[in-house]
Amino acid sequence: MDANATATAQKNVWRELRTNIFETEVWLRAAIKEFLDEFDLTPQQLSILRILKAANNEPMSTKQIQEEMMDKSSDTSRLVDRLIKKDLVRKRKDPNDGRLIQVFIKYEGLRLLAQIEDRIHTLDEKFTLLSEEEAEQLNWLLEKARS
Repeated sequence: MDANATATAQKNVWRELRTNIFETEVWLRAAIKEFLDEFDLTPQQLSILRILKAANNEPMSTKQIQEEMMDKSSDTSRLVDRLIKKDLVRKRKDPNDGRLIQVFIKYEGLRLLAQIEDRIHTLDEKFTLLSEEEAEQLNWLLEKARS
């Protein structure tokens, strides 16, 4: 194989990798959406509930929540308001600084998280075509690609 053919083949490998990652992302987002639709939640709303649960009943500001989220572009205030409408979280003004809002997870939010955790394994089953060793290797490769 000459140098041009080698360069073209390498470019095709990177294009195939990019396409595979994109297609996998679309496939996984659809699977997550289908799973969370059963609970009337979005991935961002689930993220907020998990962040608030990890706070161990300590209030968090919307800014603190946003800093903890993977998707930093989320409109945290709007997401919190939707969770309030679903009766999963509550908010109040900070007693020390009335300009700030404190957000707490409610019992209903904790209960919903427990239901989700009881069934989250159904998402993991999407990967059962991979052996444990292959899954470890794929995790390592994806982490390496992001670093």
